[in-house]
Parts: sequence; structure tokens; C-alpha cells
Amino acid sequence: MNKNKLKLGLDISRINHIISRKVDAAVINAIDDNLTVSQAYVIDFISNEGEDREIFQKDLEKEFDLKRSSISLMLNNMEKSDLIIRVPVAEDARLKKIILTEKSMKLYENISTAIDSVENKLSENITLEEIKAFQRVLDKIRKNLE
Repeated sequence: MNKNKLKLGLDISRINHIISRKVDAAVINAIDDNLTVSQAYVIDFISNEGEDREIFQKDLEKEFDLKRSSISLMLNNMEKSDLIIRVPVAEDARLKKIILTEKSMKLYENISTAIDSVENKLSENITLEEIKAFQRVLDKIRKNLE
């Protein structure tokens, strides 16, 4: 057996673990103790994606690959902490769009800065061409697994 064979899956898994740890640590440093890392990621997602479209619970379930009950519990806690409000939509009263409060918008700035600092570190000493090539390779890997 070839000892030098590629272990792409393992390499990707390792780098993913390192990135997750670094981003989590940066976010933990940026937020106060009343906020969980998961809530910080939800605020980041809603802030970024919510500019172009309305965000619903199902969007969070899909984005974070979490069960409905887990997201529901988190949103309940976020609502109690005045981080979000849920507003019924006219077309379907059962659907509630999730909107960030002033409080979470202020927190978002710290969260965003923390995430950006890790993103900037990731791309240090790497050219734009290399990044684009890497993204093309990642897309091919993703398609291979679909």
C-alpha cells in the first residue's frame, strides 16, 4: 500500500477543526458572557443574509444543520434576551421572520470583527489567484460528494 497516498478528507477535516477552534475563540473574546457562540453565529448569519431576504427558522435549521427543536430553543432564549424579535408575515401567520434587535446589531459589530480577523489570518501570504484556484478545487470536491 502506498504510504504517500492523498488523505484529502483527513486534511480537510483537520483544517476545519483548527479554523473552527480559532473562530470560536475569537468570537468568545468578542462577546459578553450572556451570549453563546451559537447565538453569535446566528446573529452573524441573520445580519449578513437578512440584508437581501427575510430569514425564517427553517433557514437557520438548514444553515447550521440543526434540528427544529434545537433552533427553536435557541430562538426562544434569544428572544428572552432581547436579541431577536419574531414577526408574523402577512401571507402566512404561522411563518415568523426573525429580525435582529438594536442590542444584537451592536453585538454584531464585535462578532463580525472577530470573524474577519480569523478570515484575514487564513488568507495571509496567499495570492488572490491561489485562493480562487483553491475555491475551484473545493467546489470540485463538493460536487464529487453530491
